[in-house]
Amino acid sequence: MFRHVFQIAISCLIACTLFSCSSPGIAPPDKVKAQSGSQKQPAPVRHTPARTTTFHLRTFSTGTLAATARAEIKTARSGQIQSLPVKEGTFIKKGQLLARLDDTDIRLRLQQARLRLEEAEFNKNDLLIMQGGTWGVDTSVNQTTLLSIHQQSGYKKALQAIEQLEYELSQTKITAPFSGLVAELKAHAHQYLHAGETLCTLIDPLSYEAIFSLLEKEAVEVKTGQPVKISPLARPAQILHGRVSSINPVVDEHGLVRIHASIAEKDLRQNRRHNPLLDGMNLKITIEKAIPGQLVIPRSAVVLRSGKPVVFTYDAASGLAKWNYVSLAHENDSEVAIAEGLKAGDLVIYEGNLHLDHDAEVSAVVPGGEKTAN
Repeated sequence: MFRHVFQIAISCLIACTLFSCSSPGIAPPDKVKAQSGSQKQPAPVRHTPARTTTFHLRTFSTGTLAATARAEIKTARSGQIQSLPVKEGTFIKKGQLLARLDDTDIRLRLQQARLRLEEAEFNKNDLLIMQGGTWGVDTSVNQTTLLSIHQQSGYKKALQAIEQLEYELSQTKITAPFSGLVAELKAHAHQYLHAGETLCTLIDPLSYEAIFSLLEKEAVEVKTGQPVKISPLARPAQILHGRVSSINPVVDEHGLVRIHASIAEKDLRQNRRHNPLLDGMNLKITIEKAIPGQLVIPRSAVVLRSGKPVVFTYDAASGLAKWNYVSLAHENDSEVAIAEGLKAGDLVIYEGNLHLDHDAEVSAVVPGGEKTAN
């Protein structure tokens, strides 16, 4: 009895095993892996040919805008402000009035001095007659006699007094030494100013330059006359063009070298009307150096694998991505120059390359957005 039951159990176990192995709905692990692998779609990528061209090496820095024609306007004499026809931001021309001090006292003294001059001139002419000369004709006597007459009559002294007062009168008018913008006005109408006190600052907006610093290893590559692009941090879309005008031949305690760049007058005139610049503005500086004959590709085409730069190229015949170790010669914000590892015409993958492997199947996307057939 027991032996018969045991045989039935063995028969059932064998039948179940055969049924499970022949079932079409369950595949072995290696078959499952093969099926899932065959369903994987090629990765979409974009590519562009590596080209030999001029590479624009860019160095970036920040700096400030400063006027080379900038002056503090000070009073030459003390006095009360009688007229102040300007305000901050006013553009004035060379010689235009900035302020006028009260000149009443000087004008009164000047009138008195002119009266004394008339008296001295009468005495001079009277002495000419006495010395055998002609009234009002200085050359009618010899030079020695004329000098004595001038001394006795007080004529020269009276002339000098008028000259001094006219000079003092001119100092009551404060005028612009050059054309520019009035800034940092420190006085107001009817205020009393002492001699040497600052009235305002005058800035020529056509004399703006960029002042910035570079690390010494960057500064040694910069030359005077090199083109520079300048944009205010407050208005990044505003681009000014300039050239390096001077390089300070000293490295400071921070390892930096100070550089000045002049700005094209055309840009300064245009922006004065539409986007006025401000003295002391913070700037972004881009220095460009053209290096001809470089193998150039997009910066995004370079990825890192184990800390080394790699560029994937597209093999059109097989539809596979090929792994290439490269050495970089130069780089900027958008492109890199390749020293070795690629050749001109190689189709470098610059989009969809972050997670690629060697010989990965890819599908190239044409500029219109469609994928090319492999």
